[in-house]
Amino acid sequence: MSRPADPTAKIALLRAAEEVFADKGVDGAKVEDIARAAGISKGAFYLHFESKEALLRQVVESFLGRMSAQFTLDEKTPESAEALLSLWLSRDIESFEFLWQSRAILGILESCAGDYRYLVDAFRGECRNTAVRWIALLKENGLVRKDVDAELTALLMNGAYNELVTRLLTERSHPEFRGWLLTTRELFVRGIGTQKLITALEKDAEARPSRVNGTNGKRHEGAHR
Repeated sequence: MSRPADPTAKIALLRAAEEVFADKGVDGAKVEDIARAAGISKGAFYLHFESKEALLRQVVESFLGRMSAQFTLDEKTPESAEALLSLWLSRDIESFEFLWQSRAILGILESCAGDYRYLVDAFRGECRNTAVRWIALLKENGLVRKDVDAELTALLMNGAYNELVTRLLTERSHPEFRGWLLTTRELFVRGIGTQKLITALEKDAEARPSRVNGTNGKRHEGAHR
């Protein structure tokens, strides 16, 4: 009779795999390294995964699944400009905090992008489709201009956020995400928003306390006006 698999061991393997893959790279990581880090035997490893590659696939799929949950479309979009601005910023900050905590996995994705490109492409396509639906609904609510091309705008927004993620990976200490995201939000609001949304943005900026920029000593808002 075969030995039953311990479900807690599988969780331990997934966590250990993230650390080992990040430390040694996908090619350099060995099954015994991951098993040792998880506190189980090499033989027990194969009760849960048929290979290192199968474990890596689940690590990648799990991470992208958690990321997808950050971009789900609510049943009801914000009807007021103020509510939209608040939701936009809070979701962005939450997503980038999650990415900062998961930057080891982002590094793993970079190193195995060729083998798992289809997963990354599917995730990005899902994000674009969600953005298109958001823009369409916000047009109906009078917060995005009717003449805006939703497909093109979603493509540009995804590109901008992808560049911010690339920048995140170069930072050695916790970045000041709020300033990045306020500026990004303002650029898109001014580009695609109706006057109602732009006016709400300006009021929101006025209500924010100015702070001192540590690089040049000038005072400014989180989003540049």
